[in-house]
Amino acid sequence: MGVIPKIRVDEYSYLLPEERIALYPVSPKDSAKCLVFEGDKIIDCDFQSLPKHLTKRSTFIVNNTEVIPARLWFTNESGVSIQIFLLKMLDQSAKVWEVLVGNRRRFKENKILLLEDAQFKLACKWKDRAANIIELDSNQSIMSAIEHFGKVPLPPYIVRDVKDSDKGDYQTVFAKEKGAVAAPTASLHFTDKLIGDINNLQISLIPLTLHVSAGTFKPVSVEYADEHEMHAEQFEVEASTVKALIDSENGITAVGTTSCRLLESLYFLGAKILRDGVLEEVFVSSEDGYNPTLLKYTPSETLNALMIEIEKRGGKLRGETQIFMVPGFEFHFTQNIITNFHQPNSTLLMLISAFVGDKWKEIYQWALEKNYRFLSYGDGSFLRGKKIISK
Repeated sequence: MGVIPKIRVDEYSYLLPEERIALYPVSPKDSAKCLVFEGDKIIDCDFQSLPKHLTKRSTFIVNNTEVIPARLWFTNESGVSIQIFLLKMLDQSAKVWEVLVGNRRRFKENKILLLEDAQFKLACKWKDRAANIIELDSNQSIMSAIEHFGKVPLPPYIVRDVKDSDKGDYQTVFAKEKGAVAAPTASLHFTDKLIGDINNLQISLIPLTLHVSAGTFKPVSVEYADEHEMHAEQFEVEASTVKALIDSENGITAVGTTSCRLLESLYFLGAKILRDGVLEEVFVSSEDGYNPTLLKYTPSETLNALMIEIEKRGGKLRGETQIFMVPGFEFHFTQNIITNFHQPNSTLLMLISAFVGDKWKEIYQWALEKNYRFLSYGDGSFLRGKKIISK
């Protein structure tokens, strides 16, 4: 078994003034500031100018998850408002979900909640109340009814009412696979024009899917990182993505911490195949990143083993990752990260510290002094890692 390093959570504290939390994105989205960190040097930039800092013929990994309007507001027979927050889709039909329920005690075991108008009906009932699992039914496709009635699940630190504009603002240009309840926010800065400029550098934009869960906002309330229960997120990766990683030559950039989490998870899935001869469970645990029995393979070996496994399964692999990346974690594929500025004492800030080392403090102090906007609708950064990765 691996052992997560014993790191004090309060080492990742910094003062974030409330007025620095962005409540809306800038327009156009690629006009947001972009702090560039490379070779111990910090440069102020914006996303429109980012291509001049990129390496030609390199590889970008992007998360193509699509945020669903996961907040549904029902009214029970007594007129009491009950919020159903869809957390995780448990079947491919979108019928069964793990949820959080607001005013839960008023949603009784044997009752059905109903939303309806001239076009749609959406019914909700408990499937397993103890496990917070509900079942939905609709006169049309369930996902289209969710899209019709649901509200965008903005992060808890964006303290304002949801606007109609959020449906587009809180969705990335890469969005394709429905299932996230939070956006992979680094990708919010990408526009068609920026993608065109990146394509002109012959940079490959390769998709994978990690459905970002509400657990990404879960506060770290323990004293040491290894005591934190890391959230698991559903993913899907195709053989074509693994082949692109095998063929990559000029470095890999993870667009967002979510892309990075899945990208690095691929190493451990391949390592399990090499160690055990079989992939019994498509799951990466929070301890796997520190397990010496999995850390003895080259990145190329793990990708080739994973490629064979995915092809045996018909070209796609679905599973979950609970990967936990704190200082002491070894990155196997990610050479650069594009990411926003994260909350104090968060698992995402620990990931950034694992990637750039103690330089994160200098980077965040710079961003605060230079009036960068923070969190999901804020500005971003392009960070080069602290070591060169070889295949």
